[in-house]
Amino acid sequence: MSETIDLKVPGTRSRVPVRTTGQWRSRFLGLAGARELKKSCGVWVKRCSSVNTFGFDQPVDVVFLSADGVVTKIVAGMKPWRMSSCPEARTVLELRAGLASRLHLAPGVEMGLLA
Repeated sequence: MSETIDLKVPGTRSRVPVRTTGQWRSRFLGLAGARELKKSCGVWVKRCSSVNTFGFDQPVDVVFLSADGVVTKIVAGMKPWRMSSCPEARTVLELRAGLASRLHLAPGVEMGLLA
């Protein structure tokens, strides 16, 4: 089952609607096949430390988070048909390309999304 939550971005008034994933199938798909992402939209993939963009038709920003919700790595504009991992990550945010930069996300930022 998935639900939508408002991601609160530290140091800003920004709130970004992201879909959460729970079941294996929704975690596996992430943003794959999304025809057009909304301007401020993404997916929070729980229990995840590696991602791929197989089947994607557009680049995405990938934000890896530690178990305590701290950004550990960002892959900006990850193109389709690529893979990336971060062993210390426990969850991942997949966002529309360019959104991580506009939200001033960087390694060390505490997001509060707990694994």
